[in-house]
Amino acid sequence: MASVEYLIKQFLTPDRKHLDLSNQNIGDKGAVTLAKSKSLRRLTRLSLPNNNISDEGAIAIAESDNFKNLSDLDFYGNVIGDDGVKAIATSKNMSKLKKLSLYGNLVEDEGAIAIAESETLPKLRHLFMTSNRVRRKGLEALKKSKSRTRLCHLYIDDIEDFMYPEDFEDDDDASNWDELEAKGNKNGSDDSED
Repeated sequence: MASVEYLIKQFLTPDRKHLDLSNQNIGDKGAVTLAKSKSLRRLTRLSLPNNNISDEGAIAIAESDNFKNLSDLDFYGNVIGDDGVKAIATSKNMSKLKKLSLYGNLVEDEGAIAIAESETLPKLRHLFMTSNRVRRKGLEALKKSKSRTRLCHLYIDDIEDFMYPEDFEDDDDASNWDELEAKGNKNGSDDSED
């Protein structure tokens, strides 16, 4: 792998606003180097798909003052979990984000709920969360967030794809998702799409 400094010189656009390091396998060490790089302060779009970045790298990027102007952050196909996503969801440096891709990471309910309840992502319009480990609680939080706040485009897995035995632990008389959902609708909750 080439040094991160070299990759920045190769792939940073002349106006210094876009950097695409897709498939460079920079890992957490590279993400930390990006977070410290003074040449990225004007950056508005950062693409880091398939780079083996985990929570450590996501936290470094979220906490870096260099990324205050980011409007588009792509972490497609990394290994980011809840801690990294919570850092993004609570970082004031991420307040200009309009598009966030976390497709194909290791995000679970806790991370999804953090995004859904975030007060520091007021401009977020596009959220890609498919192919993660988000289950029922996280998916419902994101769906509710979409209907009551700013998200125009929410890409998540279909809740019906996630039928697990624990979904039925409290509902002994429900034998499938349709029955569980119907029972929820009787109790006043409605999961129907707008």
